[in-house]
Amino acid sequence: MRFWLALWLVSTGLWAALPAGAESRIALIIGNSNYAQASLRLANPANDAAAMQRALQQAGFETIVRLNASRLDFYRAVEQFSAKLARDPNSVGLFYYAGHGVQSEGVNYLIPVDALIESAAELEADAFDVARVLRGMRAAQNEMNIVILDACRDNPLPRTTRGIERGLARMDVPSGTFIAYAAAPDQSAQDGEKGGNGVFTSELVKAMAEPGLPLEQVFKKVIAGVNADTQGKQRPWSEASLQGDFYFHASVAAADPTRADLDSRAVELTFWESIKDSNNAADFAAYLNKYPHGEFAAIAANRVKQSAPAHTTLKPAVTTAPATNSMAVSTALKKPADGRCESILQRAQLGETLNDEDRAYIKERCQ
Repeated sequence: MRFWLALWLVSTGLWAALPAGAESRIALIIGNSNYAQASLRLANPANDAAAMQRALQQAGFETIVRLNASRLDFYRAVEQFSAKLARDPNSVGLFYYAGHGVQSEGVNYLIPVDALIESAAELEADAFDVARVLRGMRAAQNEMNIVILDACRDNPLPRTTRGIERGLARMDVPSGTFIAYAAAPDQSAQDGEKGGNGVFTSELVKAMAEPGLPLEQVFKKVIAGVNADTQGKQRPWSEASLQGDFYFHASVAAADPTRADLDSRAVELTFWESIKDSNNAADFAAYLNKYPHGEFAAIAANRVKQSAPAHTTLKPAVTTAPATNSMAVSTALKKPADGRCESILQRAQLGETLNDEDRAYIKERCQ
């Protein structure tokens, strides 16, 4: 059963679509649109969160989703997220946020939907510090983390508020972490047309779907796409401290030829393991048809010969190249036009006992 599952995955191409590593993938997605203050409401963050959920699930992520999160929702979701990451030291964590965000004195704050903030001094009490997400990831001690912030769409606080700077501030990047921002520190991210997606997230989900792109290349495509969509008014940027490559969708053949070869050998080995103790010559004939030059071809040919009737002489075919439609073990026949030689030989290879007439025919007509 395991062999046929593996063979089906390879033949349909789904094997290459599976996540490249054995790590678990966990994402926390928050989209805030429906703010308590009517002036703060945004059209598309909830749509962006839904689009990211679909894209990440297709990339093998388990997703935790919070729409229109209050400050308490933020704390609880990050705690749940960190706990899940901690269960697997090889896990990959991803935090995505769409909604309002501001910076004050170098600290980035995400704005919960229930926040009522009139001054910068109230941010610490009523908003959510992004550094708490990084601390939760660090506490999990997992292998790799990604933070994506589509969170600087405009300044949600009163225009008279002091101490608030445009955009988000750069953050120290912990080892094994990639941080992406929808816009540069002096820019706002565009929310996009109502009922759709923000410009940044729209480009991001498209780039994520491309197989064989490492994480850094994904964001290079996003930067180029957003820059073109906004005529240079919005420039995403990123910071990273990573070792090795991460792929949302790995392309086995293109990204790692060695892995493709290993996968092919693994399927062959699984096939062989499933038949090696069989007493049915048909199993070994099937192996030879599939792998005429396989690692176990000589053994399989011997098993077929041993299963043939006592007075039947079977000679290996002379082949110059693999041929999926040729028999891997056959007699070099001087074949009559009626095809009876092939028919008798195939029956012999499948373990059928030949009668005297068949054996005489082979002796007189097929050698």
